[in-house]
Amino acid sequence: MLTSEHIKEILNDYTINLRFHARGGQGGVTASNLCVEAFYGYGVCQPKFGAERMGSPTESYVRLSANADLVRSNEQVYGPHFVSVLDPSLLTEVDVSAGIPKGGWLIVNTVMNQLTIQDAVKRKDINIATIDATRIALDVLGRNITNTIILGALFRVSHLFTLEELSDAIMKRFKGEVAGKNIQAIKQAIEETCIYDMGIEPDFTVDSKIPWQQVSLGLPGYKDLDKAGVWYCDEDIIPVGSDQVNTGSWGEWEIIWDEETCTSCAQCWFICPDFTTLRKLGDDGKYHMSGIDVFHCKACQNCLNICPVQAISKRAKQGPAACASPEEGGN
Repeated sequence: MLTSEHIKEILNDYTINLRFHARGGQGGVTASNLCVEAFYGYGVCQPKFGAERMGSPTESYVRLSANADLVRSNEQVYGPHFVSVLDPSLLTEVDVSAGIPKGGWLIVNTVMNQLTIQDAVKRKDINIATIDATRIALDVLGRNITNTIILGALFRVSHLFTLEELSDAIMKRFKGEVAGKNIQAIKQAIEETCIYDMGIEPDFTVDSKIPWQQVSLGLPGYKDLDKAGVWYCDEDIIPVGSDQVNTGSWGEWEIIWDEETCTSCAQCWFICPDFTTLRKLGDDGKYHMSGIDVFHCKACQNCLNICPVQAISKRAKQGPAACASPEEGGN
């Protein structure tokens, strides 16, 4: 395990790079800001996102060093030593382990065990830390905002700042009861973080760009790029539009429709912003509710709140957390 003394030695000569993967609205950018504010030395942070909707994937980057000259860069982080994933569904949508050097740390909000995560990201040479941040956020904060909780797990494995320094940064950013609850959540996260340490120290000299994957002029992008990220291709070849995006993975709740209780008043159908409450034309010539489009439902809960007969309910997608039984080399 890394120690605070060793980390300070590293920071004298190198930068330590962090990357946060989150969904819009979960506070990934705020998490990167708080890292810089809590750090005793010099730091820069910047986000990477465009006109995303609430729930769409985002990234933010942090460079920290005791040497001011080493952090004078506004480019994205290509070789992160610590990667924090605020939403477990991103493990299957984004290459969260990209650029992590051997011995780097992947910190994930999840109930999966660490060995399962290593299989999911196809990396056996990185250390894993997990925390059920969603449960802590709902219990302590009352909302699925996991950014400060993931910082508790980061604190546990990185030793980049003290708990007092992180608490001070929280109190500068938030006020009163909100600050207090976030500090409480961080302390709980520190205690509950599960660590799978492979006994490999990160290579802190790694801080370089990965080669760009250029597309030759004249080639339509869909032939060379990930189809899921292309919106401008030929509809005769690849279906176009947001109906191809699995927005159902964005929310933390599974929305459940009870056919026996439902009266087909259609209030849920009218209020759904994404047309994910389904209906079909019956033999009587009238429309009747027929279910939930789970592939697209983001669990905004508008339907649940408006249903007059409580025919719609919810349940958390995540189950109880699991820690791995460390294999040889883990502790």
